[in-house]
Amino acid sequence: MKTKLFFLGIALFSTSVLLAQSANDAKHKIVIQFNDADSVSQNRVLMQVENIRKVWSSAEIEVVCLSGGLDLLTKKGSKMSQQVGEWTSKGVVFSACNNTMTLRKISKEDLIAPAVVIPSAVIELAQKQEAGWSYFRGGK
Repeated sequence: MKTKLFFLGIALFSTSVLLAQSANDAKHKIVIQFNDADSVSQNRVLMQVENIRKVWSSAEIEVVCLSGGLDLLTKKGSKMSQQVGEWTSKGVVFSACNNTMTLRKISKEDLIAPAVVIPSAVIELAQKQEAGWSYFRGGK
């Protein structure tokens, strides 16, 4: 009887360890809204990306830049273009809102190379959330 309980205990413990490990290895998808122009916020959103990847190294991340946040992706406004390039090489997507680009008269040529142009930040954010992505507003 004691032997059966011992093996049952080991089986339950092993199962709980495997479940905890699979929950940590689950595919996490996070979309970040970024709309702050200042360099402190640009740095902060990239630190938030780094913090996510420290815990979930394979997390799928998209940073959606609109309004003042588009400066993160412009050749003139970005204080973090090198870091954006580094994160892009690690699979993080940095999206530029075409509506904001049109409003601010910013062309694709004005963007740093890793930027991906999307038609609308609002639609992108909504579609990602509808597809099960976690959302938060990055920066400040």
